[in-house]
Amino acid sequence: MSTTFESLVSFRYLRADKLRYHVIFASFVLLLGGLGVFLSGKIINNPASSLNRFIYPVGGGLILAGLALLALRVFKKLPAFIVAFSISCVAAGAGAVAFRLMLSIPGFTPQAVNLISSYTSIILFSLGALVLIFGFILFFFNVYSTISIFGVFLGTTTMVVVLSVLGGLEGEQKSQILSFSPHIVIEGNEQQHIENWEKYSKIIDDSLKASSIKGIAAPYLEEEVLLKSATFEATQGVLLRGISPLHPTFNLEKHMISGTISNLIIPSRVKWLDSGVIYSIIMTSSGQAVLPWPADTPGIIISAEQARTLGVSLGSAIDIISPRGTMSPTGPIPKLLRFRIAGIYSTKYFKYDLKYAFVTIGSAALFSQKKNSVSGWELRLNNIKKIDTAAASLRKNLPDSFVIGTWESRNRALFNAMKLEKFVMFLILIVIILVAAFSITANLIMVVMDKQQEISILKSIGSTDRSISFIFMLQGVFIGLIGLILGLTAGLGICGYLAKVGIRMSENIFLFARIPVSVNALDILMISCTSIVLTVLATVYPSWKAMKVSPIEGLYDDK
Repeated sequence: MSTTFESLVSFRYLRADKLRYHVIFASFVLLLGGLGVFLSGKIINNPASSLNRFIYPVGGGLILAGLALLALRVFKKLPAFIVAFSISCVAAGAGAVAFRLMLSIPGFTPQAVNLISSYTSIILFSLGALVLIFGFILFFFNVYSTISIFGVFLGTTTMVVVLSVLGGLEGEQKSQILSFSPHIVIEGNEQQHIENWEKYSKIIDDSLKASSIKGIAAPYLEEEVLLKSATFEATQGVLLRGISPLHPTFNLEKHMISGTISNLIIPSRVKWLDSGVIYSIIMTSSGQAVLPWPADTPGIIISAEQARTLGVSLGSAIDIISPRGTMSPTGPIPKLLRFRIAGIYSTKYFKYDLKYAFVTIGSAALFSQKKNSVSGWELRLNNIKKIDTAAASLRKNLPDSFVIGTWESRNRALFNAMKLEKFVMFLILIVIILVAAFSITANLIMVVMDKQQEISILKSIGSTDRSISFIFMLQGVFIGLIGLILGLTAGLGICGYLAKVGIRMSENIFLFARIPVSVNALDILMISCTSIVLTVLATVYPSWKAMKVSPIEGLYDDK
């Protein structure tokens, strides 16, 4: 028996006996109801809009029109699409009127009603879209095949969207880290300070030149200190990082929200009378305003989170306290120096925003116990693709006591956790397709039981057991392919929408302004293979059962 004939037989078993369109009409009820809720919320959110006075008349008119059409059904049988249209009018009008009435409830503001209506409309639109897709499948296929196809579709769509969003989050995390932190960090073993660092700086430069790698290599000095507001009691523990403003390896300038990195070199550039720092002015007994610290006070750049904690802003005074002070007869005395806030940065990556404050490397040396020493070097390359070559060259030329770490190795725990999260999510979402696979198995078993006479006839005219088995295996493959194609189309469509239009999020709460999406071809291939393999495996038992149908018993079966 030809493969074409087997394909036609298996596809015929999937087809519906008659066309069904009632579910499609039912989806219009949800979609139009969601539209009514959405428009009502948007109009209510703008109290000045002249459309507010039309919500009750229009909503009430839709309800009355829908009910009037439904009342006609008592006297005359109406087409299904008229009934669906009537219910849709009632749903849209009721949604608009209901949310307008919410304003009369104490505590409900236009903004709150708009927020509730937005979430409600999203739920109604989502349910309406799912019902519409289910109805579209049911229009062409029988109920059991539709349930199986819809299960594969739902699982595939969910996997594509979730894995793409997780991939987008991972990509955004990498971009955030690369946009701020150096590409390579060289430090002493056990984070000890490095003396005679000038000779090692030359080795680092020569290593990069020998490998034809261009970039910036600058020493840094790091000390643990306590920041204290000069006017409030608030404190914040940070890592004080001494850098070279002329050779920045931390991409601070891109993330500055107030001030500039050059203010570290000349702190007096900061205007003393900026709004928010008026309290820094002190009035003398003669009534003359004076500054509370000398003009040559060194500058410091802190994060927006640290500034919020300390209650300071650009130009404010800030005290830096180091536990590594001088010894006295009564014990160690912490070292305290006053700095001026020369700039405020924000990476929106809290690992950095809560951890680092920046000064010049000379200012950081004031808190170091070892003079003329550094904590290490930071490198930012022009071409990040050469990072492994650069790291290998540095390991070859520098002493073994130096620890050389790339941005990837220093954040390996984060990215390993994200990869594990993505893999676990993939396993969880496979359950949806597994349920669909069991549905396929149950569907095919019912088809085998229902089509025993046809199977017997096929065997009587010369079909082999292998051919009969192949018919039902093809049926499962058809179900899997149709569900997979619909799922990939919907999933990639949703990802495209999120990438181009997106869903706005509050940057004060979330790390990103929009949901990041990154579609990976390997993820799509993995999802496709998983769906097809599971649906094919689901056909094994029904195919074997069909193969075992006896031609004689099937022909004389009274069913």
